[in-house]
Amino acid sequence: MANSRKSAVNLIDQVGQFLQKYITDHNSHITVAVSGGLDSVVLLYLCSQLTDQLQFRLSAVHINHQLQSINDEMQQHVIKLCEKLSIPLTVVAVNVELDSGLGLEKSARQARYNVYKTLDTDFLLLAHHANDQAETFLIQLFRGSGLPGLAAMPESRLLKPTTIQLLRPLIHVKRSVLYDYALTRQLTWVEDPTNQDSYYARNYIRQVLAPLIGNKFSHWVDTLNRTSLHLAKSQQLLDTLALIDLQQCTLDNRLDGRKVVALGEERAANLVRYWLVKTNLPVLQEAQWQSWWQQVKTRKQDTHPRLDFAGVSLVSDNNYWYIINNIAPWQTITVSTWQLNDIEIPYVGVLTSQRVLGKGVKETSLNQCVTLKRREGGESLKVHSQRPHKEIKQLFQELHIPLWQRDRWPFISDEKGLIAIPGVATELVHQAGPDEWGIVLTWRFYYINGQGDALHVKI
Repeated sequence: MANSRKSAVNLIDQVGQFLQKYITDHNSHITVAVSGGLDSVVLLYLCSQLTDQLQFRLSAVHINHQLQSINDEMQQHVIKLCEKLSIPLTVVAVNVELDSGLGLEKSARQARYNVYKTLDTDFLLLAHHANDQAETFLIQLFRGSGLPGLAAMPESRLLKPTTIQLLRPLIHVKRSVLYDYALTRQLTWVEDPTNQDSYYARNYIRQVLAPLIGNKFSHWVDTLNRTSLHLAKSQQLLDTLALIDLQQCTLDNRLDGRKVVALGEERAANLVRYWLVKTNLPVLQEAQWQSWWQQVKTRKQDTHPRLDFAGVSLVSDNNYWYIINNIAPWQTITVSTWQLNDIEIPYVGVLTSQRVLGKGVKETSLNQCVTLKRREGGESLKVHSQRPHKEIKQLFQELHIPLWQRDRWPFISDEKGLIAIPGVATELVHQAGPDEWGIVLTWRFYYINGQGDALHVKI
């Protein structure tokens, strides 16, 4: 019993020292995510014991996944616990998308984190412990993950895109210590029956592999946690190198492909991985990266490398690499009376108008029923009185407009034919004369998931 009391005291000190590393403002708001299981119950109780000492404001959040009947029992247990400890509690029921294609565990995690990002708090505390970390290492190892995956769970990170700092105060504590603490304090918790289902990878490792490994390597949890830390430090060095390369190879959210290729394959792959992560996109799988690398390494001047992944595309144009959205072809838009308001084509771009004397498209040409539609092919315009009609394809080429943009560019037409292509050309008969009011049109494409820098062009 003496050893248990000593372990309990050490655990309080350990968690207190952990929190002091990150929580320097005594008025900080801390929220503990409490499932009702052993780990989160212990973490909540520890934080309740530290509130006076560290002077932070404490609350809790419980996510009811509504996947099984015991979820309601766990919710009631958390409610009673928080009432007993006088801790404000937020309970949120979520609908887990079972047909999302992510699998049950990932879908449930996504639902939880969607709630976490809405919390009004400074810090969110999760109860992952050392055994969880070791299990995560093995899961990532069997998946063939690289360094970021094998580095497993960090003890702290920013919960993007919020300002909430996510902390794992128990990440260096073994589950056996938490169990002893709970028994000593006579804490109660609810066991999730799905934890016994060895169909799930984590449960299989916990129930089948862990006992076998422990029989031969008694300190395997400490060893794998130490290995994860080593790999995390190695990844930090790679990220530092990638940041240096990014600063040298970036222009307006685009990568200079020639400079990236000059780095060599391994360093280029590290840079692209870092760049995608900063853009909140998944990294490329090895086969995807090899496909892209072969395209850009041997590309000819007249080719347009493109790689589709995760609902977006990595494209190269004029030796610059950037990300575009993969979207379904947009439908024709009818404008009965032209206004100076912006016209947005969702996920594609926005068309703005400015009334100017002697420039742009004749105001009278647009003050009728016109349509905005996509390119059909074979269109041409007469731009100059002394020159013949010119094919749109040729105009696009002369302006060095990227290939991917050409089929998304809006064409403005009336019942008689093409009036103008914003940023490209205007049909001669629709060009505003020196004494005529015209509409100067600006077309701007959305880059990088509908955000970020965009192309600005005018006619």
